[in-house]
Amino acid sequence: MQDNRRHKRVTVEGVYGSVLFASKAEITNISLGGAAIQVDTNLKIGKEYNIRLEGKNKHIEIKGIAVWSVLSESQKGPHGDVIPIYHAGIEFSDVLTNRTAELIDFIETHKVKGTEDRLRGLRFKIHMPEKATVDYSFGYRVKLISLSGMLIETMQIFKPEDRFSMEIALKSGSVIRFVGRVASCIEIADKHPIHYDIGVEFIEMPDEDKMRLDEFIRSVSR
Repeated sequence: MQDNRRHKRVTVEGVYGSVLFASKAEITNISLGGAAIQVDTNLKIGKEYNIRLEGKNKHIEIKGIAVWSVLSESQKGPHGDVIPIYHAGIEFSDVLTNRTAELIDFIETHKVKGTEDRLRGLRFKIHMPEKATVDYSFGYRVKLISLSGMLIETMQIFKPEDRFSMEIALKSGSVIRFVGRVASCIEIADKHPIHYDIGVEFIEMPDEDKMRLDEFIRSVSR
C-alpha cells in the first residue's frame, strides 16, 4: 500500500511527552490546608495538580495533591453526551510559602458572609470565582514521528478531532511544545492495563520548536 503522508515517519525509542489539560472546577469549600471541589475528571489519588482561581481582580495558583475523588453525579453535555462529575478533596502542597498571604486574601475576598472570622482549621464556603480550573497532564510514549505528526502510546483514551496542548521531552533535555489534533485512537489488542495508539497531527508549533523537531528527526534518521 502506498504511503501518501506528507513527511516520512521515523521510529524512535526512549522519547516521552505529556498532554496538558485544564478542567473547569467548582469550589465547594476552602481553607488554608486544602479544598473540596467538583470537576469533570476523576483525579488520581496522590497526584499533584495545579489549581487556578480568578475573581474580583484577584488571581492565585496553588499546587495540591488529590487525597480522595468520588463520582457524585452526571450531567448532559451540549451534544447530548453524558459528562461525569466528581467530588474531590485537594490538600495544598505549597501553601506554606509566600502563597499563604495570597490565599488568605483570596478567601477573605470571596468567603460567604456569616462564616466565623478566623482561618486556621476552618473551611469556608466562598462565592464562586469568575474562573476556577484544575491543570493536569497525562504521559505518553512516542513510537513514530515526522515533521507533521506522530504516533503515541498512552493509557488515556482520546476523542478524534480533540485538540490539546502537548510537549515532547527530547533526550538532549530540550522540550518541544505544540498544539496537537487527535487524528485517531485505537485500542492496542491484548495489552493490560488497556493502552491506546493515538495518531496526532501537529497544528500549532513555534518556529523554534519546528527547528528542534527537524534537527531531532535528522539525527535519528542517520
